[in-house]
Amino acid sequence: MLGSGVFVLPAFAANTMGDGIWVAYLFAATVVLPAALSKSELASAMPSSGGSYVYLERTFGPFFGTISGIWLWSSFLLKSAFALIGFQAYLYVVTQALNLEVEPTTLGLMFLIVIVVLNILGVAKIKVVQS
Repeated sequence: MLGSGVFVLPAFAANTMGDGIWVAYLFAATVVLPAALSKSELASAMPSSGGSYVYLERTFGPFFGTISGIWLWSSFLLKSAFALIGFQAYLYVVTQALNLEVEPTTLGLMFLIVIVVLNILGVAKIKVVQS
């Protein structure tokens, strides 16, 4: 799955780090690589849907599987909030280029409302939006 951070974070990182962004990405890749390799080993050993919940549930029992599921759900809330802040910044730049005076918070809330409505409508009704 490709997250929204791929679209939002590089611009902020480049603004902060300048040319040193490549060193930061190389360091991050070095740190993340062992975790990614471990996760791929677990996925090969236990090929079923459920991800970390399945690995922890089978290894340590249902309590730890449930805890991992709750933490995963909580992380989705945080990821969504951070993505909303990032896209709010992009939308603000677009509105400034179009000479529209809109508060960044208003843009973020409007974007949030659109996402909520699309999710409430469900996949069957919003597949037109994807096309």
